[in-house]
Parts: sequence; C-alpha cells; structure tokens
Amino acid sequence: MSEKIRILLAEDHSLVRAGFKSILESNEDFAVVGEAQDGLECLELVRTLQPKVLLLDLSMPKLSGMNVIDHLKKRYPETKILVLTAAESLSVWRDVLDLGVSGLAMKSISPKELATGIRTVVSGSAFIHSEIQPTLEAAEGLKNRRLSVREKQVVKLVAEGHKTKDIADILEISDRTVSKHRENLMAKLGMESTAELTKYANESGLTRVGLKEIE
Repeated sequence: MSEKIRILLAEDHSLVRAGFKSILESNEDFAVVGEAQDGLECLELVRTLQPKVLLLDLSMPKLSGMNVIDHLKKRYPETKILVLTAAESLSVWRDVLDLGVSGLAMKSISPKELATGIRTVVSGSAFIHSEIQPTLEAAEGLKNRRLSVREKQVVKLVAEGHKTKDIADILEISDRTVSKHRENLMAKLGMESTAELTKYANESGLTRVGLKEIE
C-alpha cells in the first residue's frame, strides 16, 4: 500500500474539528497527523510534523488564517494549503487565492469532494470547490470586459456615493457625458443598478485607489 497523505487539521472549534477528522480518516489513504486550535499552534505543528496537506480554517485565534498562509508560503512551501472557509465573499476568496494556496473550499463541501480536493492538491494541481468556482469565473469574466480609464473613474465615484453633477465637476466633464458613461457601463457589465456597480468597484479594487492611480 502506498504511503498515506499526512494531513494537519487547523480549526478552532473542537466539534467541527472532530467531524472533519472522522471524515478524513474514513479514507484509507489519509492520515490526520495533528490538530491545531489556533494559528500559532498551526505554525508550530507544520514545523514539527511537516504534513503534506494543511486543512486551514481562515477564522483562527492568536494568528489569522491569512497570516498563517503568509508565514507558511515563505517557510514551508512544500506543504499544500487547502483553505476551508464559511465566508461567502468573493473578495475574501480572491485574497486567499492571491496568497498562493493550493485549494479553496466552503465548509459545506461534501466529504467526497473534500477527499478529491486533497488528492488534487497533492498531485500538484489547484482545487476550487464547485460551489465557489462559478462565482469566481463570472467575476473574472466581468474583470476581462475592459473598461476605459474614464469609465473606471466613473465607477469609482458612483461607488463612493457621488451624484451625477458631483462626478461631472470632479472629472470636469458635462452631466450628460457622465450619464452616458453610466449607461455604457451598465450595458458593458450587464448590470442594472448602482448597487451592482458599487459591488463591482469594491471587488475590482477601484475603491481602494485614487483617481489619478487608475489605469
């Protein structure tokens, strides 16, 4: 029989941790070699146990999951990190993936798909939970519908709550031009409301940069 996949489980809720451990150990090729209750303990156990896979909850005491990932990617890049989260937030998912984890899944993942995910990351491929993948793909599609610099500026200002006249004054264009830009944006992005534009601006990072920094 081939060597078992060594797994470290990092989750601060003991009942949830016990449930995941039971599920994992029902697979003959998995071995849960350690359990961490907080971020600092997780770092120490990765150092001492050197697991092949770390199943990591993002919401950890003492040191957050994000910080754990940042530390481990620099020091123990050979450990595959599969994040388990309850956060239904595109921005959180993107932040996690930007840190270079091997996998991302909601805690609602089925036992079968979780096992598949672990084997996938061990093989060297990335794994994204089927509940998350469609949202990521849709958001990527929106991002790739390239906006002009002026359109991005308008989106940013709309998201910040500025009215048409204010936007016109700030950008030194006419009210009519602002309105036209908004119409074009709605059509290009397939949106129907200011709320949707605001969400897009937040998720694409436009609200985190200044007008002059937009490219």
